[in-house]
Amino acid sequence: MQQSKNKKDFFPRFSPEFLRSIGMFQKPKLPKVDVSEEELLEDLNRYVDFALKLGCEDAKIIPATMVRVDERLRLKCRISMCHHYNNCANCPPHSPTVEEMKKIIPMYRYAIVIKRNVEPKEEFVDPKEDIDIARHYRKNMEIVGLLEAQAFSDGYYFAMGFAGGSCQHALCMMQECNVLRGKRCRFVLKARPAMEAVGIDVMHLALKLGWEVYPVRARPIPPEEFPCAKTFGIVFVH
Repeated sequence: MQQSKNKKDFFPRFSPEFLRSIGMFQKPKLPKVDVSEEELLEDLNRYVDFALKLGCEDAKIIPATMVRVDERLRLKCRISMCHHYNNCANCPPHSPTVEEMKKIIPMYRYAIVIKRNVEPKEEFVDPKEDIDIARHYRKNMEIVGLLEAQAFSDGYYFAMGFAGGSCQHALCMMQECNVLRGKRCRFVLKARPAMEAVGIDVMHLALKLGWEVYPVRARPIPPEEFPCAKTFGIVFVH
């Protein structure tokens, strides 16, 4: 897989040449308003194919109504207190609320859900350094962003993606959030809220899709006891 290194990135990014070689970002299209079911599903299947070529283990098309939101997900950010809570513009209490998401999600017909396998799993289950887990979150966030951008370029101008993990961790490597200081985000168009930060029940969704998922980092369970580790993301398309 062809990737390019950027001195600002601790994890290599997909090069524009590679993205175009797999068929992404060819030509911009007119905004789509009254798109037919046939055309929409054709595009959604293209996005599934792109997700697999970008390194996802699996990707599925789902009706937006399949996504469940729950206020308890945001409460978990407070109890016990996550160190990103109130320290990141894309984390609670600053991220979109459950009430907002309950209004927004029904406005969409379909979404793409992606699953990435984390290898070695020990980096996610019991990371020795923040960079171990952050680079997996970053790659997940990058793929979600690319799929959202592709859908936007194809005319789905309301396409919206949510990744996993805090962007303060994945992108800023725990530096103080610029946005909360009234400054410009360091990663404009890349940073986005986690699914859990807006109340999306990721565990429920993964299990409904038949995917194997475990609550990792549940110490003192040894890392070798976990069969696998995964990251997830979602893009609401139209």
